[in-house]
Amino acid sequence: MRILDPAAADTGGVPSDNTELRTEPETARLQARIDQLAAHVQQMEQERASLRWMAGHDDLTGLANRRLFHTLAPELLGGDDCSSAVLILDLNGFKPINDTYGHDAGDEVLCVVARRIVGCLGDHLVARFGGDEFAALPRAPRADVPETWWHEVAGSLSAAIAPPMNVLGHTLSVTASIGVVPAGRSRDLSDLLRRADQAMFSAKRHANTTDRAGITWVVATETGDHTETYEPAAVPVPPPGLTASGSAVVYQPGDPVWVHRSGARRAGVVEGACEWAALVRYRGENGAGTLVDTIPTNWLTVRTEADPYLDRNSSASM
Repeated sequence: MRILDPAAADTGGVPSDNTELRTEPETARLQARIDQLAAHVQQMEQERASLRWMAGHDDLTGLANRRLFHTLAPELLGGDDCSSAVLILDLNGFKPINDTYGHDAGDEVLCVVARRIVGCLGDHLVARFGGDEFAALPRAPRADVPETWWHEVAGSLSAAIAPPMNVLGHTLSVTASIGVVPAGRSRDLSDLLRRADQAMFSAKRHANTTDRAGITWVVATETGDHTETYEPAAVPVPPPGLTASGSAVVYQPGDPVWVHRSGARRAGVVEGACEWAALVRYRGENGAGTLVDTIPTNWLTVRTEADPYLDRNSSASM
C-alpha cells in the first residue's frame, strides 16, 4: 500500500516535486538504519562464531578441548579402514617449572609443547584435556601399514617434546609419559580413553620407580593390556639434527650407527643422509633380517661395535 502526502490529493495522487524533496532525507535515514542493522547482524554472527570456537577449544593453546575431542573422535574411529590409536600424554617435570618460574612460564611451556605435538602429528586430532594432560587420535597413513605403526608415531612425539626450550629467558625442558591404546575395531571411545589413561599412569609410575625422568610410554592391547616401556631418554635426546654440543650431525654412506626404535637399540648402516634424516639399513626386531627406512638423525648414535653381517655387506656394496 502506498501512502501519499495529503498535498498530493489535489494533483490526482501524484506527489509534487516538493514532496519528493521532503522524502529524500527520510530515505537516507532509512538506508542508514538498514546499514546499521546489517553491521549489527554481522557483529552478532562473528560473536556467535567466536563463542562456538571457544566452546570447543582450549583458550591457552588453541587445541581442541575435551568436549570437542569427544565430539570428533567417534566419527574418526568409525571412518575408513585405516587403523587408529588413542593416546594420552602427561608431562614430566612441569610442576617444578610452575613452582619455580611462575604460571606465565608454565603457560608458555604448555604452548610450546602444544605446537610441538601439532608439528609432529600434523592434521591428526590433538586436544588439551586440562593442566599438562594432552590427548591425540593419530591414524595410520594407509591401510597396509604394519600393526605396530603407532610405535613410530609415539617415538617421534616423544622426541619432539624432549628438546630444551627458551622460555622467558630460561632454558627449560619437560619430557612425557605416554599411554597408547591401538583402537583396533573398538569404537568405544570412553573405554579407549580409560585404558589409555591407565597406561599413561603406568608409564608415570615406571618413570618414578626407576628414577628416570625421561620419556616412557606404555601400550595397552586388546588381549590383556600387555604393557611395554620405551625409554629413549636413556640416550640423551638433543634437538632434531643436533648433537648435545649443538653441532649438526652429518652421516655418510657406510657409517655404522645404532637405531633407537621401539624400545630397542638396533645395529644399522647409513645408506644416504642429509642433516636431519638418514636412509638406514638396520637389524629387524630380535635381529631377524634387515629393514631399510628413513630415520630422523636424533634417533641415531654412532656405533663402535662391529656387526659382522651388516658391516660385511656394507663393505661389499661400496
